[in-house]
Amino acid sequence: APAPGKAPAAPASGAGGGGAVREFKLADIGEGIAEVQLTECFVKVGDMVKEMDNLCAVESDKASVELTSPYTGKVVKAPWKVGDTVKVGATLFEIETSGGGGAACRTA
Repeated sequence: APAPGKAPAAPASGAGGGGAVREFKLADIGEGIAEVQLTECFVKVGDMVKEMDNLCAVESDKASVELTSPYTGKVVKAPWKVGDTVKVGATLFEIETSGGGGAACRTA
């Protein structure tokens, strides 16, 4: 029998209105690199970012690279900390993008 008091799972996305949450994944930066170390983080959860803002710096044994945001929106998840090893394809940040142009709310 199912355990009493077990809460139903919350939906993974689409709850709450606003915009879509986009994952920013660590792309293959070439040279056969499978993982990098996060050496610097320029944003935190709750920060607003614009497209092309620097998000973080990563380093491999062959290169050091600053990664920029492909989206404009609010950082809603940043699961890594400086010093962590991140594999290619892993989600570095989740950014909530707004569907309409501006982020400001207006009242009638």
